[in-house]
Amino acid sequence: MWTRTVNGKVLHFYLAGINNQNFLMRDKETGTWWQQITGKAISGPMKGAALDLVLSDELTFGEWKSEFSNGEVLAGVPKYIKEYDSNWEPEVAKLKSRDVVVGLQIAGPGRAYPWDALVKQSPVLDRVNGTPLLVAVGPDSKSFRVFVSRIDGKDAEFFLKGEPQAEAPAVAKTDPPAASKDDPPSATKSASSGDVKAKADDAKTGKPVAPSAAPKPWILLDTATASEWNFQGCAISGPSQGKCLDRIPALKDYWFDWRNYHPDTTIYKR
Repeated sequence: MWTRTVNGKVLHFYLAGINNQNFLMRDKETGTWWQQITGKAISGPMKGAALDLVLSDELTFGEWKSEFSNGEVLAGVPKYIKEYDSNWEPEVAKLKSRDVVVGLQIAGPGRAYPWDALVKQSPVLDRVNGTPLLVAVGPDSKSFRVFVSRIDGKDAEFFLKGEPQAEAPAVAKTDPPAASKDDPPSATKSASSGDVKAKADDAKTGKPVAPSAAPKPWILLDTATASEWNFQGCAISGPSQGKCLDRIPALKDYWFDWRNYHPDTTIYKR
């Protein structure tokens, strides 16, 4: 996301074309052509100028709504809605030639994080051009954010708080009643057979031994202060409560597109 103000002038942009499979914008005020992925003017009166990057999120609606329950949503234009594919990400994931990455750039060469790796390894701790980073995939496994991994100016490591395994309740073991001489020979056998049948019936129904524990909220722990942090990058308990990590702008993109405009980019590998 970019600002629309350049040299004190507010510009109005529209889609004007495609360059290396990335769209070109053109402003109505000067007719200058701008590359969307870099925010730079590549042709026209303002050639060489650059738009300022605005910190933004790429979240699912569910995650956004959980954080801003009273937020307002921009209504879509009905005649254009059908032109967008709601299953964009799942379809892209099937295209090996168009792997999805999260790209960022900090004071030097860019860095690309394969999306599949992030989902499996989140949170990812990395260092790019001297800056310690925390790349986190959210509780919905679709949203992501990137933070500077420092608390009060000191580098810190984070890990996802584990969920304890629910223990099955102890089951009292009872022995069948001893047969008396007055009982018919089949009594003990029937009781034992009944127990076996009951267990078999339970197995058939597939009933769980104990109700599963409710999932715990998505929480990160830091190794420096043992504080708990939410997906917004803010400490919600512990010595660091009330503090928030600095954010780093990042975007989700096709690998080929990111590489075209960041030819010296490196790739995260673990």
